[in-house]
Amino acid sequence: MQKLLDLIEKYKRGECSPQEKDLLESYLESFQNNHNEWIQTEMGDQGKVDEKIYSEIMKNINKGKNDYFTKAFLSPSLLKIAASIIFFMIMATGILYKSGIFEHKAGSPVWYEKVTSSGEKSIITFSDGSIITLNAGSKLKYPAQFDDVNREVYLEGEAFFEVHHDTSHPFIVHSENLLTTVLGTIFDVSAYHENKTIVVSLLGGKVKVLKDEKEKADEIAILKPKEQLLYNKEKNLSSFEQFDSLKVVGWKDNIYKFENDPLGKVLSQLERAFGVKFSLYDNSVLAQKITTKFEKKSLKTVAEVIKSLTGLDYKIDKENDGITEVLFFKDIK
Repeated sequence: MQKLLDLIEKYKRGECSPQEKDLLESYLESFQNNHNEWIQTEMGDQGKVDEKIYSEIMKNINKGKNDYFTKAFLSPSLLKIAASIIFFMIMATGILYKSGIFEHKAGSPVWYEKVTSSGEKSIITFSDGSIITLNAGSKLKYPAQFDDVNREVYLEGEAFFEVHHDTSHPFIVHSENLLTTVLGTIFDVSAYHENKTIVVSLLGGKVKVLKDEKEKADEIAILKPKEQLLYNKEKNLSSFEQFDSLKVVGWKDNIYKFENDPLGKVLSQLERAFGVKFSLYDNSVLAQKITTKFEKKSLKTVAEVIKSLTGLDYKIDKENDGITEVLFFKDIK
């Protein structure tokens, strides 16, 4: 892509060799002939867009003082080619609306999605200074630009939020049918689809949690620092408790703390952390309680600790030099 852009710049300056000029024109003609897909609902009327691109080209030609460039692009066929390459560059760089070629439709903001796989975390920084750390196996949907009223994002999975204080623009996190609204604070939301409970944990500031039900939102609670809301999705019930911040958000720093937690829950969290499947040959031990802490430990060390705590043995399956599964089983001697 960069080589193509450099060649276009040479062409504009009149510095192309005859061979380079022929190569570029042949490529652009080929691109124009092959690139014929037009999505009317997203891109608008093709005739109007062509006219706008042509107008922009002519403006640049009239501003320029390079006779070679002017003469070259006054050819109708080359003007069409120029329009194609401008369109191609806009599409390739993902700036359709910012370019001004396509008008941004009112009420249709541009949204992005960040998805993390198992074993992966991601940090997203917004223009207002807010920072979101996305846990493994999660998805965050957010606008390219916040509107003039609210700062809204949609979460599936878990994320740690450090929200920049702005009293006039509340920050709203949508997680299934819960809304967590803040002005500026630090909190964690865990809303994995497979879990029965959505957990909102407040580390600093203040948050309001609401239940979103068919165009109406009912307030559930206003949380204070070190307070945690547990919302049971199946029973539609909420409970509150104090929490250990290291246990809740230690995952940001690869720290996993468990206190009297069932083995099934421990293995589920470790699966997301390492991106490796943790399996049990005998599910009867799923309820066995575990108390331990892993701080930046290797997968091998984690497996050994679980072995020592549960009495289970394990084997590691590999594929293409990568670990795919850790299987725990009762060692019968």
